[in-house]
Amino acid sequence: MEYLFDLHSVTERDASGELHVKPNLWLMDPDDLPPLLFTPDDAAKTLRIGRPKVYELIRKGTLRSIKVGGSRRITARALAEYVQAIEREAAA
Repeated sequence: MEYLFDLHSVTERDASGELHVKPNLWLMDPDDLPPLLFTPDDAAKTLRIGRPKVYELIRKGTLRSIKVGGSRRITARALAEYVQAIEREAAA
C-alpha cells in the first residue's frame, strides 16, 4: 500500500520489461480516490464481520483505530495490517 503515497516511483517495469503505471494518490482525481478512513460500520462491512466484533478488536488492540474529533475511524492501512496478521496466524 506504500506505493499509493510514493511521490517518486510512479512507474515500474515487470520481468518482461513492460512499463506499468502504479496508482498514486497524488496523481488521482479526488473522485477516484479509494477510502483512506473507514467508520466502524464500513470496516465491518469490508471485513464481513459484525460491528460489535470491530469494536471488540479495537478494544483488544488487534485492530488499530484513530479518533477524528469525536468519531472513531479505522485507516485503510490498519485494515490491511489486520488482514495480513490473521493470514499469518492462519498459516502458522
